[in-house]
Amino acid sequence: MTGSRGAAAVAERPRADLPVTPLTWQRTDTVGTELVFPRGARPHGSAIVAGARAHALTWTAEISTASEVTSLHVTSQGDGWSRELRLGRAGGGWTCRAEHAGDAGDLPFAGTEELDAIDPAALLRLGDSPIFVAWAIRRLGLTVTSGPVTVPVLRISTPALSVMPGTETYHLVSAQRLRVTGDRPAVTYELDAAGIVVSQPGRLRLAR
Repeated sequence: MTGSRGAAAVAERPRADLPVTPLTWQRTDTVGTELVFPRGARPHGSAIVAGARAHALTWTAEISTASEVTSLHVTSQGDGWSRELRLGRAGGGWTCRAEHAGDAGDLPFAGTEELDAIDPAALLRLGDSPIFVAWAIRRLGLTVTSGPVTVPVLRISTPALSVMPGTETYHLVSAQRLRVTGDRPAVTYELDAAGIVVSQPGRLRLAR
């Protein structure tokens, strides 16, 4: 992990507590909705996305008091196919189990066969699910004065549920704006006082 994140920077301005009430995001690039129940150490959510690859997604995570996602169980289902992925940290590394049913056409396989190459400390992200962005902000202790922070990440693509290791840089451009760059095109998120994604221009918005 790189970047300047001294104690003074982390303590710059305490963020508001994350909500414990359900959160809903609406997709703006297609018809779709994600509903998240963030309360406690086992938050869970579900999403329905229309379009050329219509699918339904459900997930349950385990999260530490430091906002670190330690395990994820996610299922993805489309027309005539389904996938299930279980991913977690164990013994200084990762465990992964993936199951497939039906014919998903040209979708990549779920999971990965290269667990040994994945950084044990990687930040776990589920596709574009906004709540995982809020957890990342808190785990990294990001503030406006901390500057860009580069970390290994483990991204779960949706709806395929492929496990994709990489590197991302998180930069709080302002208290209400986060920019993420790395192996994928740059993304900018608008945030509220708790670090919850209010919008991702051209992609989604918070409907609560």
